[in-house]
Amino acid sequence: MTINLLTGCAGISSRSETQPGRIQITSDPAGAVAYADSTELGATPIEIVPGNVFRSGFVGFSYRYFGTLIIKKPGCETWSTEVNDNILSTNVHAKLKCNPDFQPAAAPVAYVPSGDPVMERLERIDALHKKGLISDEEYKQLRTRIIDKL
Repeated sequence: MTINLLTGCAGISSRSETQPGRIQITSDPAGAVAYADSTELGATPIEIVPGNVFRSGFVGFSYRYFGTLIIKKPGCETWSTEVNDNILSTNVHAKLKCNPDFQPAAAPVAYVPSGDPVMERLERIDALHKKGLISDEEYKQLRTRIIDKL
């Protein structure tokens, strides 16, 4: 006995730059992070297969995709929409409302050796202390030991 299965899609959309079964998620400005519910998908622009990232199940008598598409970027309001088959049948573009005065946090300064071995050791234990990797007492003991060797 042979069983033939037929598959298809409910709607056809114009997807100029994506492969069949895939959609593109873009944002203005680009580089925002897209989430399917709480799962990070990556930075925009990104191409996804909706069935691989969104939940599906029965809604009433129909089997459909559901969930929330969230797009976040520092300095911008979070954009979100409840998804369904109609929304996921075409590419999604989010226009984010951003604060033009937003300044991203400065990147942490990398440790650069000073060339002086004593200073390097003092800077190293200071960094360990600030990160909470050594206690106040251990910091004082190490600092005293380094300085006593001068």
